[in-house]
Amino acid sequence: MTNDQTATVLGFECTDPIQIRTQLYTITGVVYHCDHREPELTFRGPEPGECTLFVVTDRNDRYRLQYTYYDEIDYTNVTLDQYGGISDGQYSWFRTSVSVEAITDPKVGDQS
Repeated sequence: MTNDQTATVLGFECTDPIQIRTQLYTITGVVYHCDHREPELTFRGPEPGECTLFVVTDRNDRYRLQYTYYDEIDYTNVTLDQYGGISDGQYSWFRTSVSVEAITDPKVGDQS
């Protein structure tokens, strides 16, 4: 993802609509929680920044989009997990095993 795409991801706040396009389908929902940590330089070297967006769809499907990035190094990592029921009645995050192609803000248009 480019710097513009990083800005798009970091610009989301709670109650914002979001679209996540993968190679298989498009998830349209609303951000209901977000966590953000800035990248920093530590004694171990550069630590990545991380933005985690929690998204709920109109069918009450829940997803976690985790975006890891560096400021100066051209490297990003985007993972998508789904919150679902497991056999013992508990709930857990499952990796969706899909590749995220674009993350867009429907209010602004396709910029990612």
